[in-house]
Amino acid sequence: MMRYLPYWCAYLPQGIVTGLMFQGVAGYFRHAGLDLAQLSWLPFTMLPWVAKFLWAPWCERHTLPLCGNRYLGSLALVQLMMAALLVCIGFVSPLHAVGSVMLALILLATLSASHDVYADGFAICSTDARSRPFANAAQVGGSYLGLVLGSFVFLTLAQHASWRSGFFGMALLTLVLLLPVLARAPLTPPNPARQRPRLELGSVRALWPALTLTAIFYIAIRGLMVLQTVMLVDQGLSLSALGEATTLYGTLGSGAGIMLGGQLARRLGGLRCLLPVMLLHAALAALAALGYPYFGLWAWLVVFGLVNVAAAIGFVVLYNALMGLVRPHQPAADYALFQSADAIVAMSVSVVALRLAHHTGYRPVLMTLALVALASLVPARGLCRRLARSAQAAQAAQAAQAAQAVALRPPASSESEVIHG
Repeated sequence: MMRYLPYWCAYLPQGIVTGLMFQGVAGYFRHAGLDLAQLSWLPFTMLPWVAKFLWAPWCERHTLPLCGNRYLGSLALVQLMMAALLVCIGFVSPLHAVGSVMLALILLATLSASHDVYADGFAICSTDARSRPFANAAQVGGSYLGLVLGSFVFLTLAQHASWRSGFFGMALLTLVLLLPVLARAPLTPPNPARQRPRLELGSVRALWPALTLTAIFYIAIRGLMVLQTVMLVDQGLSLSALGEATTLYGTLGSGAGIMLGGQLARRLGGLRCLLPVMLLHAALAALAALGYPYFGLWAWLVVFGLVNVAAAIGFVVLYNALMGLVRPHQPAADYALFQSADAIVAMSVSVVALRLAHHTGYRPVLMTLALVALASLVPARGLCRRLARSAQAAQAAQAAQAAQAVALRPPASSESEVIHG
């Protein structure tokens, strides 16, 4: 399993950034007294993830190869820039310059989104259908472990030392994680396609079923996860206790979800798993909505633990399916388009959920998430069927082309006669 270590380490820095924004910095500001309306602006720092499909083709056209991997040089360069920016953010006064912190986090998210383009190409082009579920598990596992580092480690350092120490620690971790990637990077074959990666309207037309499915898949779970931190803080958890809770979610919870999601992807295939997982997400949203008046702190800790397990399952099975739907000449750019659709929904749900919770309370938001998740099952069923038919047609076309190539190849004996004739 050591061959998958570079994939874990390639995705960990992005998890650190996400953990910082949605749990680390959010928890720090909430503990300092900011209200939900003010915190609702924090998800806008993820705008670069929404827009990264705009520059992903350019990134893929201008990759810097290193050590036999055509994405590795660019990935390493961007990761070094992320570490430098984390150090710079540590010097900003958090409560007296909230706007400056927001702008710095937006720039950090831009680097993280670009890093993800190279990490996706790194993973897609060095795996096949058999090994891809393990790479997907490393992708999700690395992201979740990064969430732990960006929340628990940051909050612990911030509480016991300072804001600056928290960001310096994150910068050091980002640098250390680059070492295994450089040491054990897998080789990638050269791009066989003659087409150059480009941003074009045809990409959206060709990929719209997968884009739509990506957009509706996570609605309930995204809302629950953005409410997780503030709800637990409102239940009276201290920063260190909140960090411990997110650590358990990011290790035991996500670990169980990754294992279950990987098993589902290997046994059933990504597309056949999606509807049952969406139903699980809707059930958890309904449980939270119905139990809100009755649950205490420990019940919410259990509910959010289950939410993290279900989220990890969903990440593995969805992104396993999406990796099989990219086009050969621009795999990283197509994958970035899928992730941008996911980011649009994540940011929108996060902002709306926090602002509604500020004005109406948590229960109406939880009820809305449950109803939307149930309604999404209907279009998701049709989209899964359409994508399955498209995948079967593509496989049949590839098999026909391979058979035609074999039929047109001259017999070995004839070639021998020509050579010796």
